[in-house]
Amino acid sequence: MAGKAAAAVGIGVAGVAAGLVARTLVKKERESDGDGAHPEGWKAVTILGDAAEFSRGGYPEPLQRLAGGLEIRVEPAPGDKGFEVHARVREGAQLEGDDPARALREALRDAKQVFETGEILRATPRPHGERPPTLLGGAVDKAEDEAKGEGVL
Repeated sequence: MAGKAAAAVGIGVAGVAAGLVARTLVKKERESDGDGAHPEGWKAVTILGDAAEFSRGGYPEPLQRLAGGLEIRVEPAPGDKGFEVHARVREGAQLEGDDPARALREALRDAKQVFETGEILRATPRPHGERPPTLLGGAVDKAEDEAKGEGVL
């Protein structure tokens, strides 16, 4: 029995390692910033709900904070599944932080969450406390910490 468990753990670790190597290779080949860069700098998010309510009284706070430096357009989503918010940094505008694309990406995601749920969802701090340091637990923690501005998790 112990031999089968050890083999299963070994296969799992090998699978995770192979996935990390593949991810690294794909990232190096891609010219994108991690989420398919649009040639004109547009970033978009699909939101479930009524588009008229989204901008009523101003955009949700995370997006409203940057709205002065952005071009924003709201369009119906394909298949009548809510609406899409497209935004890009205006030429010559400065956004907070070192990476304007990351600030825009975070603002769009946070505005979506505020509109759909009423709050910005967080993975940390973890309500169950700190996870014991393990190889796979550490990889999950790192992915959660980097997912906010880098891509999809």
